[in-house]
Amino acid sequence: MRATQHAIRNTHHASRITFYVLLITLLFSACAPSDNSAPQPPDIAYGRDLCDACGMIISDAKFAAATVLADGETRKFDDIGDMFGYHGDHPEHQVRAWFVHDHDTEKWLRGEKAFYVVGPSIQSPMGHGIVAFAEKAAAETFAAGLGVNALTFDEARAAAHMEMHGR
Repeated sequence: MRATQHAIRNTHHASRITFYVLLITLLFSACAPSDNSAPQPPDIAYGRDLCDACGMIISDAKFAAATVLADGETRKFDDIGDMFGYHGDHPEHQVRAWFVHDHDTEKWLRGEKAFYVVGPSIQSPMGHGIVAFAEKAAAETFAAGLGVNALTFDEARAAAHMEMHGR
């Protein structure tokens, strides 16, 4: 009988220790700083904020873009082409993150991971004719309707550079 009582006490004691270890682990993990180091797009007050490239009012999320610089400053643009052109002309501004809106949902997405369609029939605010998509298939479908190809981030930047500088 004593051995049974001793075994029950040990089991109960072990359960309490396990409970407290889990509780302390949860408390420490809840108090640990969260990973907010990933850059976030800036808030844009549509109809009020001005494009850092051309000074026009940013009015359409579908075409709006932004960058977060290495020093944490942000730049806002009314047209994806303005963003590409601005940073092509200002290489001293080291970009930490590029942001564009998905053409279909208007949700922010990382520009480096987006797929782009560039076409003269796309009527963007500054006439660069660039839209972005989160999904490659959506970009390809849209591009096929215009008779052009879907592009990667680097390809879209190169196309914008050629359009703006004629080379």
